[in-house]
Amino acid sequence: MAVVGKKRKTTFEPVDLLPFLQREEKRQIGPRNPPMPVTPEVILPIDPFVTPEFPRFSRLGYWMGLRGIYCVPFYINGREKEKDFFEYMDNAENNIKEEHIDAAFAMLNCKRIEQSTWFRNKSLPEACFVPVQFLESVGYSYESLKKPPKKGIHILKGLVGEIVRGLKTPRKIWLEDVDVVYGVVHEIKSDHYIGVEIHLMDNTITLFHCGLHRKGIRVENTPLIKQLAVLIPAIKMELMGEEINYKAIVSFQVKKAEGLPKTRFPFNCGIFVVKMLECKSLGLKNMTNINDDNAMDLRSKLCCEIFDQFMDKDFQEVSTK
Repeated sequence: MAVVGKKRKTTFEPVDLLPFLQREEKRQIGPRNPPMPVTPEVILPIDPFVTPEFPRFSRLGYWMGLRGIYCVPFYINGREKEKDFFEYMDNAENNIKEEHIDAAFAMLNCKRIEQSTWFRNKSLPEACFVPVQFLESVGYSYESLKKPPKKGIHILKGLVGEIVRGLKTPRKIWLEDVDVVYGVVHEIKSDHYIGVEIHLMDNTITLFHCGLHRKGIRVENTPLIKQLAVLIPAIKMELMGEEINYKAIVSFQVKKAEGLPKTRFPFNCGIFVVKMLECKSLGLKNMTNINDDNAMDLRSKLCCEIFDQFMDKDFQEVSTK
């Protein structure tokens, strides 16, 4: 019970008490994996593997420890996130949730804008990452393709229309600002994620799979993925002002990416898929650092990157004594 008139003490945990700094074996804060060589051929604006410098971890740790009147709100695209958002992501036995993937994708969209010159100089295609809910929402229109209503088929409505037309984050218009779309299909019953690269110009859908899937079912036969192969070309037709005719739709080719890292643990599925799509968007073919041994570091790095991207740049560690 609070004591009236008693001055409240600040209670924030030292950086060392952060969940991602509490390991059975204390890890060093610093680049655990060697940074990529800085040469004219390879200069990355975002390194998917190098651990952020200590001050960035410290800044997140300080925020995690703030209590009471000293708490500072944290928002991602207008939605407030509490401390348990990072605590859950940094737990080695939790498969990250859709909200964590959406936050990672929002961060990667920001990086593409901030480093747009680098991406252009590397001749990488214009791309964006879409929220997890987007592809699921696209799938809702599948039945109307086979049995079109009298008023015709309209897929570009609601969330789908807002994102495709650039009216909602990431605010990129398909076929104008975007040639490649990265997203995730979430199989909710098994809590399994499948990464998706939709190439609007090549008419292909490439799947990024962590190696865990229901036995006897080919990943490309996942119902939503089969539907997307038909629905995405239908979206292109509507976007270009053409009438959607189911019989006239030429399905996108669905293929699996080769040589991908595999995990043995279901709880690493989400982080593997996020990092694989990040590497693909950067034009990186070598993904060997995405592995079960590094999974915990990849989680902690992602926590730090998301916080660093969306926390007010003026937020600094200060003494509250």
